[in-house]
Amino acid sequence: MPRYSNGRKKSLRLCPGCHEEKEFDVRSEFCSVECANNYRVPAQNVDPRPLVEGVKRALKADAQTKEALAVKFKKQPGEVQDAIDELGRQGYNIQSRGKHGWRILSQIQPGTKDEVVIHPKGDYDNKWYKFGVLGDNHFGSKHERVDVVKALYDRYEEEGITEVFHTGNWIEGEFRMNKHDIKVFGMDNQIQYFLENYPQKKGMTTYFVAGDDHEGWYQQREGIEIGRHLEQSAVGGGRNDLKYLGYVEADVLLKAQHGERIMRVCHPGGGSAYALSYSAQKIVESYQGGEKPSILLYGHYHKMDYNYYREVHCLGTACCVDQSIFMRKQKIQAHVGGSIIKFNQAPDGTINRFALEFMPFYNKGYYTSPRQFGDKPSVRLVR
Repeated sequence: MPRYSNGRKKSLRLCPGCHEEKEFDVRSEFCSVECANNYRVPAQNVDPRPLVEGVKRALKADAQTKEALAVKFKKQPGEVQDAIDELGRQGYNIQSRGKHGWRILSQIQPGTKDEVVIHPKGDYDNKWYKFGVLGDNHFGSKHERVDVVKALYDRYEEEGITEVFHTGNWIEGEFRMNKHDIKVFGMDNQIQYFLENYPQKKGMTTYFVAGDDHEGWYQQREGIEIGRHLEQSAVGGGRNDLKYLGYVEADVLLKAQHGERIMRVCHPGGGSAYALSYSAQKIVESYQGGEKPSILLYGHYHKMDYNYYREVHCLGTACCVDQSIFMRKQKIQAHVGGSIIKFNQAPDGTINRFALEFMPFYNKGYYTSPRQFGDKPSVRLVR
């Protein structure tokens, strides 16, 4: 092995700073102090977007180290790291593969992202805890009912509600079977459309899960964690009222004085069953001992249904979209509307009082056609 005059060993290898093959000290990572100092200094006045897009395509194809990407794109490793960090901020599901580098994966870990704790206002004192529930808006669809969503949020505001739980499918997404149902195309276009039209009320927070269909179709193709992407896009636009709970399902902690219970918010899969209650019963039946929630809010089926199975309050959260051609072909009815849930807990956390109010809506023609009971609509809609 070659040596310097002072006896130190040197070897011929690629310097990660200047990307040139040189002989330098085997104990040094860089060929010079200048390369070491510039390693994390990004290029000035250079548009980073082409590099970010290039790194995204490369990481979707295979796992790669930032040094290999630096050679590929003729950039400093520090610039490549900045591009990887930017993809992470945008919500891309970047996973470490150890010595093999980084990879963008389409598979997202289901479950709760950050713990959400709800403290009821009292035990046995008639101060009910109250929140709004809805799901399946499908914004960007020709069949969307933005008017229904706005009317529900007006009602929530009138009731003094500060938390709303959303069971997923907030945008229509794009797939081979829904091309003719879409009026807004593109992932970011649909998210921007959602943020422009979804109600925002002072003091009210909406907690939502992401389904593995509709918005989840973008996730599976792009490798982006779509729920996190929506939340970050909202924050970037000045909205802090949309909080991402998790992918497919998430647990909310209902904390009482001396105990606690779980409320599960989920977007399950499968088709609609013949009996409205069947899907919820099979979901609860499948839970192993000790993992049952006390309240189950589930979307996906576009049905409103309540049942109390295995001591679990199960609510199908209906939908805010009219029947599509796909649903009509499958003979699936759309229950349009949303709900308000009230409950109280015993000091040990047991749900000892539970009340449900469902607010149904009908097709748009219902609100403009003459009716036998008067000229005013029974439910006020916001245009």
